[in-house]
Amino acid sequence: MSRKQITRRNSLRNQASDEGAVPPAGRTDPAPGDKVSGPSKPLKTRYGLNLLVYTATFSTDEIGLIRKVADMGYDGVEIPFNDLGVLDAKATRQAREAAGIGLTSCCVMPPGTSPCSPDEGERKAGVERLKRMVDITAEMGGDTVAGPLYSPVGYHTGRWRTDDEWKWCVDGLSSAAEHARKAGIVMAIEPLNRFETYVINTAADAVELVKEVGSPNLKVQLDTFHGNIEEKDTAAAIRATGDWVGHFHASESDRGVPGTGQVRWKEAFAALKDIDYGGWVTIESFATGIVDLCAAACIWRPIYKSADELARKGLAFLKETARTA
Repeated sequence: MSRKQITRRNSLRNQASDEGAVPPAGRTDPAPGDKVSGPSKPLKTRYGLNLLVYTATFSTDEIGLIRKVADMGYDGVEIPFNDLGVLDAKATRQAREAAGIGLTSCCVMPPGTSPCSPDEGERKAGVERLKRMVDITAEMGGDTVAGPLYSPVGYHTGRWRTDDEWKWCVDGLSSAAEHARKAGIVMAIEPLNRFETYVINTAADAVELVKEVGSPNLKVQLDTFHGNIEEKDTAAAIRATGDWVGHFHASESDRGVPGTGQVRWKEAFAALKDIDYGGWVTIESFATGIVDLCAAACIWRPIYKSADELARKGLAFLKETARTA
């Protein structure tokens, strides 16, 4: 070997080889610490579609969407719980059972129902709404109530949350989670980005809140859209949340078709595999023709060609990404 070829790396490798740490030339055995590649373990999950891509308010007029979603190949449908008065739990359950798919609910807290409000009456209204959403989900035959269950979307005080707000939130969610336990329903709280809430912005915040409540029926919902804004590393946040992940929203960085934006999907799915996640992976976007809904989500331009295209292409992309991640 010439002097030019005797590098520090070669010297160390020769030394390691002499000590049995590195295989002789010509062999392909992995060195200690090397990642051994092999067949990727399957992700044991179910795929759902949030009906907000079609409608802001789910009533009997939209019952047919359940069969449509099933025919696209989804395992379940996610019902938006905005105006609870227009929901028909019995008809929804019948349609779901006829289609042979599962169901989750996407829940929001409208103004006047904040579990962390300084107003006692508002906090009480918030807890009652949480319990009612649990009951309706159970009546529909669903298994998960998910969303920003701690505060109305878009409400800000101009400061960080207070200790009192945190305590009120813990108290309210504790009561609702006990109700969910009796109903056999999982509640999952969703961190939102800083432009939509000041209460819970990161997975770490959500885990801290869930741990303080201490109920097996209260979990964390992660959403790749919000994670793309607030997390340093979405995959790392998924791994850190671990067994606390109770629901997962697959949303592109611009709310468009999954796979067409900046979300690092393979890393996210690899992380879900690492924590052995077995819950729902649900696509969430919003019907671009509904003015009020788009205003709430701050969507001012078309972000996909059609809801059907988003649903079909998004599902195919997620399944293939999960298979290869």
